[in-house]
Amino acid sequence: MHKNTPYRHLAQSPKVRTALTALAAASLLAACGGDDSTSASNGTPGGGTTPASVTVQGSVVGAAMKTPTGMAASSAAGVDYAKSTTGDDVDLKPTAIAYGNATVCADINGNGACDQGEPSTTTALDGTFRLTVPQSVTGTSLLATVGTTTTFADPNQNGRNTAVARKMILRSAPDQSLNGANVTISPLTTEVARLMQAEELTYADATARLAGRLSFNNDTAQATDVTVKAADVVASAGTVADANARKALLTEANALANRFALASTMLDRGYASDAKTDPVTTLAAAQDAAFNPEGIPRYDHLFVVIFENHSNQSIDSPSYPNLYRYLNQEGNKAANYFSTGNPSEPNYISLASADDWGVSDDSPWNCLPTGNTADAPTDAFVPLNACTNTAIHNLKNRRNLFTATYKAGLSTRVYSESMDPGQDPRKDGAGNAAIMGANTSNGTNTLEPMISSLYKTKHHPAVNFDDVRNRPDFFKNLTRSVGGGQWDSAIDTYAKANNITWNTHQFEDDLKSGDVGALNYIVPDQCDDMHATGSAVANCTGGTAIISRGDLYAKYLVEKIQASPVWKNPNKRSAIVMIFDEGSSFFGSSSCCGWNVGGLQSSGVPLGESNTTPVPTYSKSNRGDGPTIFGVLTNQAGAPKQVVDSDSYSHFSFVRTMQDMFALADPGVNTSYMNRSKYTEKFIADNLANLAEYSGSGDTHFDAVRPMNHKYVTKAGDRVSGGATAGAGGSGSFNNGNLASGPDSTQTNIFALR
Repeated sequence: MHKNTPYRHLAQSPKVRTALTALAAASLLAACGGDDSTSASNGTPGGGTTPASVTVQGSVVGAAMKTPTGMAASSAAGVDYAKSTTGDDVDLKPTAIAYGNATVCADINGNGACDQGEPSTTTALDGTFRLTVPQSVTGTSLLATVGTTTTFADPNQNGRNTAVARKMILRSAPDQSLNGANVTISPLTTEVARLMQAEELTYADATARLAGRLSFNNDTAQATDVTVKAADVVASAGTVADANARKALLTEANALANRFALASTMLDRGYASDAKTDPVTTLAAAQDAAFNPEGIPRYDHLFVVIFENHSNQSIDSPSYPNLYRYLNQEGNKAANYFSTGNPSEPNYISLASADDWGVSDDSPWNCLPTGNTADAPTDAFVPLNACTNTAIHNLKNRRNLFTATYKAGLSTRVYSESMDPGQDPRKDGAGNAAIMGANTSNGTNTLEPMISSLYKTKHHPAVNFDDVRNRPDFFKNLTRSVGGGQWDSAIDTYAKANNITWNTHQFEDDLKSGDVGALNYIVPDQCDDMHATGSAVANCTGGTAIISRGDLYAKYLVEKIQASPVWKNPNKRSAIVMIFDEGSSFFGSSSCCGWNVGGLQSSGVPLGESNTTPVPTYSKSNRGDGPTIFGVLTNQAGAPKQVVDSDSYSHFSFVRTMQDMFALADPGVNTSYMNRSKYTEKFIADNLANLAEYSGSGDTHFDAVRPMNHKYVTKAGDRVSGGATAGAGGSGSFNNGNLASGPDSTQTNIFALR
C-alpha cells in the first residue's frame, strides 16, 4: 500500500526566502530602469516598494535516446563491434531535448497539480517559459505538465517536432531560486523534489545524493571517471560542460522520465495495481508506487550470474563455502525457485522473455521447421549451416527484456567466459589444443587444453531473438567477455601471437570504467558454470569436483563486483543474483508459476500478445525441470540479510520482477508484462476459458506468476520443493514434495534496500 498522505509542501529555506526577496527587488528595479528610489508607493518601511508579482523564467527540458541506424554488421570475414551496416556508431546516444507546449504553473497549494486560479503559462517550442507569480509565493515548486500535446525535437526523426507519447508531471524544488532567475524543470529536478519529500532530505542533501549516484570514481583516477556536481542536477543537463557528467545526467534524465510517466498514469487512473486494491490519490503516492512497482525497488545495476544443472539439495551446503555464505549469511534467497524447461536453451530463453516458445532442446538458434521461411534469420551473414527442427529457434517479434530495455534507453550486457578469440560469437566455441591453461581450481596447476564447447550459444540469453541479434550493438554489448577462467592468459598470448585483437576480461574492465549495463547477464564457461563437458579437464566432468570449481568461480565474480566503484558507491543500488538454469534432479513438482500445468495445448502462444502467430510446438514448452538456486546480494549497507522467501517462484517470476525493477511494465495493465510473466492468479482466472492447461490446476497460487516481493504469507500445508519422490516434468506432478509448516519468520523482500 502506498501512503496517500497529502502532498507535503516543499518548504523554502531562509536562504531561499532571502534570495527571493532579492529577486523580487531586482525585478522591480529592472522595471523602474534600475532607480533605487525610496518612494513608499506600497507603504513598506523606509519608503521602499514591494512588488505585487515577480516574473520567473526558465525551461522545461529532458533527454531522449538517439538510436543508431542499420543492423549488426557481419560477414564471412568476421563481425564489426563498432559500426553498424550503415556505418553508424552502435551505441544509444543520450540527447538533450526541450519540451514545447508544456503547461507550467506555480503549485501554490502544494497538491502536485495545476489548479484553476494558480498562475500558469505554456512553454515555447524551445522549452522556455516566463511565469508571473505573486511575490508572496515565489518559493513554491513549479510544476510542468508534459502531455501528449507537448512536443520535442526528436533526434530519431532528424529533429522533427514530435508529440510526447506519455504524460508526465515534472517539478522544480523551491530552493532552485538560489541559482538565479532561470529555473530548470526536468526529470532530474523532479527527482530532487521527490527525494526531499520521500526521504525528508534537505535540498543540499537531495542534490548531493543524486549527484553522488551519478558520479563514478576509481581509487586511482581514470579518464572514464564521472564527477557530477550538485548544481549540475538542477541545471539544464545538455549545457553541462564536462562530457562524462553530461552523458550521465542525460542518461539518467531519460530513465527518470519513464518513472515519472508511470507515476502520472497511476495518479490519473487512481490506483497502482491491476486489482485496484492499491489506491493512489496523491502525486507523492504515485511516485512512490512508480519507484517501487509491485514492491520491487529500483536498482541501478543488476548482475545475473547463471550457473548450470544443480538443485538446492546439492548446492546449498557448507561443503561449498562461498555459495553457502552468499546464500545463507551475506545475502538472501528464494527457497522454492523453479526452472521452466529442460535442457538448457529453453531456460535461457525464458530468463530473457518469460517463455520458451516451444523450444525443448539445445539445437542451434537458426533451426526451423522444414519449409518455414517466414522465421528465417535476417542476419547480414549467417555463420551456421542450415538446420531443421520441429521447433522455431529463431524467434521473431517476441517480447523480451533486451528489446524492452533498449526501447527504454537502458543498457544491457551479456558477458561470456572462455570465448574463442576472433571467432564469430554466434557460433559455439571450437576449442584450441594450442591454448593450454593451468588448472589452479583443483590445486594441481596441470596444463590442460582449451576444450571445445566451453562457450555455447545455447547458454546465451539473447542469441535466439532475431531482432536483438541484429540490432546494431549486439556484437559490442551483448557478446562481451568475462575473465577469471583457466585459459585467460593463454588465450591472450595466443591472440597476440596471431595478431587477433582480443580481450578476455571486458567485464573486469567495464567494472573499472563504469560501462556495465543496467541489466547484466554473466555466463561462465561449461566448466566454471558446473555443467561439465569432456574429460580432458580434470574437474570438468561432474560430481563434487565441478561444484567446488564453480564455487571458486562464484567467489571470483562476487569479489570483482564488490571491489568495483559500481558496488562501493553507496548512492548506487547494485545487486548480484546467482541462479541456476535448472536442477540436475528435482523433487516435488516439476515447476510452478506460469508453467504448462497439464502439458496441454492452449492458444499456441501466450495470451495478451500482439504477435498471435501460433508456435507449432507450444504444447511441449514451459514444462519445468524442478527447483534450483536463487540467491541475492546487494550493496546497500542497511539492506536485510539472511532473508528466506518460501513462496514459489520461477524464471517467469524473475522476469516479471526485472520488468518492475526497471519500470518496463505497468502493474495496472497486466498485458504490459511480457508473455507468461503476465499469468497472475487474476489473469488466469479471467482467461480460464482460453487456458486449457490450467483447467486441472491443483493450486491456483502455486501455478500462477507473481513478482518476487514476498507478499504472500506461506500457510501450513502449502506445497514447496523437496521430498523423496522425483516429479515428472510437464505432468503436473503437484502431489509430490514437501509441505510448508507455516509462515516465514519475516515477510521482508529479498531485494529490500533497508
